[in-house]
Amino acid sequence: MFFRRKYILFLSFNLILCAIQTSEFNVKGMMCGNACVKTIEKEINSMEGIKEYSVSFEKSNMVITYNSELINENIIISKLNTNTTYSYTLKESNSFISFFKNLF
Repeated sequence: MFFRRKYILFLSFNLILCAIQTSEFNVKGMMCGNACVKTIEKEINSMEGIKEYSVSFEKSNMVITYNSELINENIIISKLNTNTTYSYTLKESNSFISFFKNLF
């Protein structure tokens, strides 16, 4: 009985962790490090499910951690492309985690 409770707790915790994902996006068209970044941040803040983010003018990218049960990469890109004047693409990663992410 004790093992069964531990197992259920473990599975529940894993499901919660699996819902949180981090993705990196390329951003094209930013002309400054202040107003451009704030425009993107304002739009990101309006999206439900975003946990944290960073936008870098210098790197022309943004990293977003989000709840994949509420939002996904395609929705993020679509909303940003529609509501800002910049262009966004998902930055592909060759990491070990990306391999498993693509399996499921």
